[in-house]
Amino acid sequence: MGFIKKMKSSRSMSSKSMTKQKSKKSKQSKSQPVTPESPIGDNAGRHVSLVSLGTGSFSASGVFSITVSSNGRSPSPHSYSTESIESLSDGEGSLDDGKEHNHRLRNAAASKLSPIKEVLVSHIMPSRVFIRTADLPHMESAVAKSRHASFSDLAEDEWIDHVHKPSSNPPFSSMEHDSNESWVALDDGNGNKAPLAEAAMAALVKAGLDASLDKGMWTANGGTAKILKTGIWNETIFLPYDESISVPVPHAKGSKGENDVLVWSGTFSHTYYGSDLPTIRCEAIVNMSPKALANLLVDSNRVKEYNKMSVGRDDIMVLREDEKCVTKIIVGKSKPPMLGKTLVLKSLLHMEELPGGGEQSGYVIASRAIAHAGDTEAVVDPKEIHSEMLMGLNIIRAVEGEPDRCILINLNHLSSPMIPMMFAKRLGLSAAVNFINDIRALC
Repeated sequence: MGFIKKMKSSRSMSSKSMTKQKSKKSKQSKSQPVTPESPIGDNAGRHVSLVSLGTGSFSASGVFSITVSSNGRSPSPHSYSTESIESLSDGEGSLDDGKEHNHRLRNAAASKLSPIKEVLVSHIMPSRVFIRTADLPHMESAVAKSRHASFSDLAEDEWIDHVHKPSSNPPFSSMEHDSNESWVALDDGNGNKAPLAEAAMAALVKAGLDASLDKGMWTANGGTAKILKTGIWNETIFLPYDESISVPVPHAKGSKGENDVLVWSGTFSHTYYGSDLPTIRCEAIVNMSPKALANLLVDSNRVKEYNKMSVGRDDIMVLREDEKCVTKIIVGKSKPPMLGKTLVLKSLLHMEELPGGGEQSGYVIASRAIAHAGDTEAVVDPKEIHSEMLMGLNIIRAVEGEPDRCILINLNHLSSPMIPMMFAKRLGLSAAVNFINDIRALC
């Protein structure tokens, strides 16, 4: 059905009929005041509760666009069915005030209304999580694919910004507008994926994989350049991911060379948000199976095992979780030495198998900073510094003939207000090597 189905609106009463009814009610009110306990029409003896959905108007095509009231999460325009909800009745006594009150009313509505009205009720909560997509070259084709699969029955004038089409309009009023930016909703407000969430994740993974293979983007640091000159890594690095194959490794288990950590730095060629910040790429052998390493990096409860600076990482929304794919919103906190404050990263984390499957090829884990409705409502903590993962990627490649080993490729593009530009590259290179060595310490 998609998010919205266009429907014909019910005809309103004629003004003449309404005038007569108004006059009649006026006379009745003079003789018998109406109180919350007074019988009203056919609902005598029943308690009637109303929920304000917001305000809106009809478009030329008959679609009702509604701006959610304060009972919703945030003021964001959404379109819904034009069939109205007249009242939500509950004969079991009064309801509690506040959010629980509204939540119970919505549940009551969903159980008593027709399927069409259920669509309206189930989507009165606007999206909570949004992601930048302007820098993702394959986003347009990914959106077209999702549109065809998920909501091809919607007319173009029914598409909602962020939900059915990327939009430069910031998702929250507290954010500055950038005409070059493009935002997409990841959730539907009910804990499920929004229509373009799959497109955003596909485009993010594709952009990350392409960047990791772009030799022209990367410059090896001194030690890595010296190792590469020997040619021993030639058959391992920069191998395409679409051949559904495992890769050879240049060093046997237990040899000195297996401790090599190859590190590059570079910048993205696009001119969008964060393009001026350095990006780090590293590659190394890890004596752990691809699946075991993927599980380790995805599990928020295990972050402290390989990140000694971590204060913890929480999953605040899980959109999908199974053996082959995980998609969730996470909040990670760490306390780097000498900083005196807590670094906070709120991001999308998405894991999927590489082409060919996890056992044969490996896994890819992509992450990117998100805009969350909770951030606009939270009180600023002066002891916290919010950073952004512009592009985070962990590619875990299976090794030929050695199921208990893998190649880990890490790509890191971070924006942090506490890291001066002149130190960003140096700190990034150091952090990449430490990350690999901390993972290896668990093997």
